[in-house]
Formats: sequence, C-alpha cells, structure tokens
Amino acid sequence: MSDENQKPATVADDPNFFNGWPMSTPLDIRLGQTIESGINFPLRWGIISASAIASDWIKSLQDVPGATVTAVAARDKARAVAYAEAHGIPAAYGSYDELCNDPNVDIVYIASKTWDHHRDMLTAIKAGKHVLCEKPFTDTAEQAREIYTAADQAGVFCQEGMWLRFFPAVEHARAAIERGDIGALQVVQADYPDRVYALNPAITGFGADEMPVIAATGRKMRGQPYANDVFSGHGAPPSAAILQYAEQQGIAVITFPSGRFVEETQYVGTKGRITIETPSHHPTALTIRTGRPPRQGTRKDDGNPVMELDPSQGWVGDWSETHWNQDRNPSNGPFNQVERFEYPIPTPAPITRGQPAGSRWTGEKLINYKGWTWSGGNQHGFTYQAQAVHRCFEAGLTEMPQFTRDESIRVCEIIDEINRQCAETGF
Repeated sequence: MSDENQKPATVADDPNFFNGWPMSTPLDIRLGQTIESGINFPLRWGIISASAIASDWIKSLQDVPGATVTAVAARDKARAVAYAEAHGIPAAYGSYDELCNDPNVDIVYIASKTWDHHRDMLTAIKAGKHVLCEKPFTDTAEQAREIYTAADQAGVFCQEGMWLRFFPAVEHARAAIERGDIGALQVVQADYPDRVYALNPAITGFGADEMPVIAATGRKMRGQPYANDVFSGHGAPPSAAILQYAEQQGIAVITFPSGRFVEETQYVGTKGRITIETPSHHPTALTIRTGRPPRQGTRKDDGNPVMELDPSQGWVGDWSETHWNQDRNPSNGPFNQVERFEYPIPTPAPITRGQPAGSRWTGEKLINYKGWTWSGGNQHGFTYQAQAVHRCFEAGLTEMPQFTRDESIRVCEIIDEINRQCAETGF
C-alpha cells in the first residue's frame, strides 16, 4: 500500500471507519486495488473433486454475478455425472486431466485431498488454467514454492483458498489493529485442531516478513505412506507451539487440541484486546476491549484527578457512563470499553453441517442454491472469498492482499518446523 493512499487515523475520525472505509471493508477494496463492481468479472469455474466442500463453494459462487460453473471432475465418472446433475453443471469428467484441458474452463477450484494438491495444481497449471486451491495449500513449504514458481512460469493466477481471511469480522479486526486501536500487538492466542487454521491469526497479526523462533510439543509426527512419507500439513493433535517474534517483540501461543476447545482468537495489545468470537475459523462476531473508556469531561483541564474515589459513589471520572463495565474496576486489565460487532452470514446461515441448501432473496433476485446440503457451519461464508477472487481478476492482480503468497509459504514453513520438532520429541 502506498503512503499517499494511507492517512493516519485521528481521534476525530469516526470510530466505525478507517481512512473513510467501514471497518469490515474487504482489504482489496480498502487499499484501492479493486472496485466492488469487479464481482461481475466473468470467470468459468471447473471443479476438481466432487466433494462436499466443493458443493459449498459452488453454492456460494451463485452470489457472484460473474461466476459460472462449467465442469466438474471426479475419479469416478458416474459420481461426476451425478454431481453435475445435482448442481446444474454442463460437463462431467472421469479424470482431472480432462477437466483441465476443457477450453470452457478458465479457473480450477481444487478440493481434493491435501496430499494430492501438489499433483492436481501442477496438472491445472500445465494446462494453462488459473488455480484456487483449498487449504492447506500443500503439505510442505517446498511443495508450495514449487507450485508458485510453476504458476509464474505459466503466467497463471494461483491462490491458496484460506476463506478465514475474507470474513468481515477478520477484515474488521485487521483494520482495528492497523489503526492502532489496541496499541502495539504483543500476544496472539488461537486454538484449532487443524494447524493451518490455528496459525493464521499469528500471520494476520505479525505478518510474514519475520520467521519466528518456534518451540513445539505434542503428538509424534509420522510420514504419510500414501504421500511419499511427507508429514501432513494438518498435523496430529494434540500439540502446541509458541512462536517468538523477536524483532517485533511479540509472541503467539497456538494450541492444536483433540478434545473440546474454545475456538477463539485473541489479539492482545498494549492498549486493548480483540477477540474473534467462536467459531473463530469462520467467525461472525468480534469484541474489542480498549481499556478505559474515552473521557467526556474536563476534570484534567480543571486540575482535578482524572478519577477519584468518592465515599458515596465509588470511583468517579470524566468517562462515558454507557461504557462502564465490570463493577467500575479501575485496573489496567478488566476495566474496559467493550464493543461487540456482529456480521451474520448471508442467509441461509447454516450453523451446522447437513442443513438444506435453501434459497434467499438478494433484494434483486431469488437464489435457489443448487446441490447438496451445506457440509459445515457458516459455509456460505465462502461468498466473501469468491467475490474477492473476481474483483482481483478484474483488477489484474496476481495475488490477493488478504492472504499473500509470502503468508501462504510462511504458514507452511512454520508447520514444517512444528512437524520436525514433534517428530523428534513427540509422544
């Protein structure tokens, strides 16, 4: 982002906006790299793997005016045909090579098994197709670098599909951190069994420029016999890692549990805390706590203490009464100005797997979602990422600012190191 496009926020700025944009504005739009109407850019999608998650992606593409799905491929031709009929897709193939060579396909969405991603992306890239691949992108950083190099040589777009980074709650949190709402970031805490999800908040907070020092422990890693004995990008819970960002003087505490877990993300700064509420890997809400509420009176200017203990009223001060919380405790920790922001998923809003695909009125037309039931909670949130893909294509971008190649590779590198340590010392 160029300096001329970024003016410093001031106390006079509307707290619901950052540099003139609503806090939840997609980063590509906020940075001036794309425009909202880019969702009309035409892309013909081919689907690799007739899977449940691909069904959710297809349904969510119906909220993108420029998107059409023209082909699907499965290793079993009969499954591909049945899937195409259920989803209203014109062409069905019994091999991924056939789909990648279909001239009516512009971009391939890859939803195969993680250990097959490397192979399937190379197949699509060699056929000259653009690629969006489900996370984890690859099992290793070496594989990821090979894929991105191949994409550059072929002149095609290649992106890891990390949908988490496109949710409005995450866009809002990123803007709040950039604006300085919680001061200098000191600690990131996150939990999720799948490492690629749990580690993403650390990258959101501390970026990809610095490779952290890592201390990891947990279940012993073993190579995948069906994938040349490479370690899995998903890892093996339970395990945990502490990431030390020495240059930025911050740490991330990340756990990968196998039992019940909170599934929250915490960004803790010198002046406050941001909580991405559960379920934090597809969130619809965040809470921002920023210490003492803003003062509205003149006690300091009048030469009086900013706050003082009144025998009959307790602690009194200049701050807004509406923001008092937790029994007026004036300590640096729990005394908070607390704001919660809700960003509901477009209806229908599945909160669990197996709900009917359903339909919704957009204000202009009725969308009847084709295909299977929603495979998991808040899967309609794919819409945010899908719309961003089309905006970025319209603008000619080679990567999406919400999740860059450097960030994608950095996550792989961190997972590689966690896997290495757990293979040596795991239980």
